[in-house]
Amino acid sequence: MDIALGFLTFGTLGFVAVFGYLSHRAMEEMRNQPGPKSALSRDGAAERRAKLQARESS
Repeated sequence: MDIALGFLTFGTLGFVAVFGYLSHRAMEEMRNQPGPKSALSRDGAAERRAKLQARESS
């Protein structure tokens, strides 16, 4: 019983560590890619307004 409890405990901790590492890598890749910014950020909203004004003036 003690062996199974240890296996489950360390298996769960290992799974959480690997999942956290993979999530961190995915977020870093997304952060480094060029692309449109979120509309919720200040500079993202300004970027969208500038694009709309450029479309309207042309």
